[in-house]
Amino acid sequence: MTTFMTTDKGYRKILENKLHDSYIHKHLSYPVIDEEKWNLLLFLVEQHKSLSPLQREKYIISTMLVQIALDTHDFVPIKQNADTESEMIEKQLQVLSGDYYSGLYYLLLAEAGEIQFIQILANAIREINELKVTLYYEDQLPLETWLNLKMKLNASLLVHVAKYLHEPNLEPIIQNWLMYRRLDTEEAIYGYSLLRTEWEARNNKAASIPLIDEKLIRDYEKAVYRAISQLPASSMFIEQFIYSQETNERRTSRL
Repeated sequence: MTTFMTTDKGYRKILENKLHDSYIHKHLSYPVIDEEKWNLLLFLVEQHKSLSPLQREKYIISTMLVQIALDTHDFVPIKQNADTESEMIEKQLQVLSGDYYSGLYYLLLAEAGEIQFIQILANAIREINELKVTLYYEDQLPLETWLNLKMKLNASLLVHVAKYLHEPNLEPIIQNWLMYRRLDTEEAIYGYSLLRTEWEARNNKAASIPLIDEKLIRDYEKAVYRAISQLPASSMFIEQFIYSQETNERRTSRL
């Protein structure tokens, strides 16, 4: 019987081979795989029992290529002019590498004849770009609205995949779960959320952030379990994933 660890290693090796480009990695850091999204993606695809092994591989690898392409573009500095020639080259390579990863997903699915899944990922990319435009140009957003847009942006790709493979009612669970894990992880590593820094930079430290704190993190966590409690029996498999990601200590503290 194939274990999750064996499956994870197998898919990860395929992804790493796809990502390898000696010229890009000579100048840029190797792209980071978002482990929370990777684990959730593997689970969502593996739970769809009617997919062939080849379809599972194509869906997982292509989706993560899109995620990495989006993340790579997010690392490109917003400022128009680079300070040095090396900065300018790095910025250009960052953009091109993101385009390269995005092109790989399209090629991978087109070769497999997965036109419908290409459309699913394209719709997700369009929604993500629309959310980014709103966040960039709407500079008077209330904190609650801003956080809601960031939550949707963070989860959009996997929400589109989950809706295609399963049911629409998984959306609030995926959104709140990924937001909760992001904030909780950043709090553990840095002592604060990077969203707090981003909000303060956006608002010149105006609406100071006792609002992005431990209570907010727990609110997202509670929202996950509220959404799970409202699921029909056909969607309860997602509860298995959520519990598998928790430590005994975290589970006890929530009760």
